[in-house]
Amino acid sequence: MLAELRERITVDHVAWINGDSSGYEFHDETSTILGAFGGASIGATTATPGQRRAVVQFESGTGHVEVLNGGVSGDVAWLVLIERATVKLRDREAPCRWDLRVTEVFQRGGAEWVRVHRHADPLVDRHPLDEVLPLLA
Repeated sequence: MLAELRERITVDHVAWINGDSSGYEFHDETSTILGAFGGASIGATTATPGQRRAVVQFESGTGHVEVLNGGVSGDVAWLVLIERATVKLRDREAPCRWDLRVTEVFQRGGAEWVRVHRHADPLVDRHPLDEVLPLLA
């Protein structure tokens, strides 16, 4: 089951970096997303339009997903991942690195697993404390 979700996450990731947000569009008002561009969205009414606005920045890309951990407990499944990509962004000449730290939570909805939460933020290289503290100010 986790292998199937990993495949789905990979498909959604590759679609996203090629300008297609459909994998990250929510249909429930209790769903949440903490996206890579910052902020938080709760519910399909807010999250889905936000995803559609964000994805237009991507022109093309290649990438893959590394699963760090995951599990299933009853009707809930979760995965902790690193999404790695090289992307071409609109209005930028050179491709760039787009690596994210990601946590995905799914809930069984009948016969399928429904994404109910996604947290993705930039995977930054390790830095000493004195370089990190100004980011929190």
